[in-house]
Amino acid sequence: MALSLKEAGVDENAEVIPISGGDINQSYHVRSENTEYFLKWHDDPPPLFFQKEAKQLTILENVSGVHVPEVIRSGDRYLLLSWIEGSQTSTTEENLGASIAALHQEEGTYFGFAEDNFIGTMPQYNAEKKSWVEFYGAYRLLPQIEEACQRGKMPKKRRKQAFHLLDHLDQWLPEPNYPALLHGDLWAGNWMVGQEGVPYFIDPAISYGDPAYDRAMMALFGGYSSRTMDRYYMEVERPSEEASIIPIYQLYFLFAHLNMFGEMYGPSVDRILNKYSS
Repeated sequence: MALSLKEAGVDENAEVIPISGGDINQSYHVRSENTEYFLKWHDDPPPLFFQKEAKQLTILENVSGVHVPEVIRSGDRYLLLSWIEGSQTSTTEENLGASIAALHQEEGTYFGFAEDNFIGTMPQYNAEKKSWVEFYGAYRLLPQIEEACQRGKMPKKRRKQAFHLLDHLDQWLPEPNYPALLHGDLWAGNWMVGQEGVPYFIDPAISYGDPAYDRAMMALFGGYSSRTMDRYYMEVERPSEEASIIPIYQLYFLFAHLNMFGEMYGPSVDRILNKYSS
């Protein structure tokens, strides 16, 4: 079904400009009288797909020092947000580091999250746990490994190594000092620049856990400057085990990409599994 401005509660005479770049949704810049919006649309999304995203953006919005687009409204097939547009200034990169640090200093009462959400269009299962290592194994790695098995993406060696790592996670992952609020999908494409160079976060997949989980995604595809990271580490401690922790968290995102996009991500999965399961 085609985009329906009426369903999204937007003036049907508004100017609609398609925006390229998204792998999952159709995206539009909508100009209506003196107001501009960002409209995400999907003809057949998973149930509550956009409503859950709207809720997560609201959670992030309530953190001091963190900026997200304003949620105007959401529905079964759309999410309508305020339009964000700006140019980087001399302080944008440092402010980005400070914003990520503010996010990670927001402390929860448990590891995990109260309801399931999504990573891309794939279900991301959640629960409230006292142990982050238990949560990460059971609710992040295991579902992606099982999905890969079902999709025929787990040759014998990969499968054996993956389940071996699952059984020995506590040998590699320490328990964090507290459950930090995580964006959950913090690759460089999920922040943008608003007016006066202010950084805004988009497309969250939130939970409470180890800040290194977000840093793993930040490092996986690159795009974060030393100025950003130096400012971040002024507020957030970097554990001595960082080098061995980060690849294990990257494995989750790589398995998700393997399941969504195919075997092009298989060699990266295998490289990490070989490191911990050889």
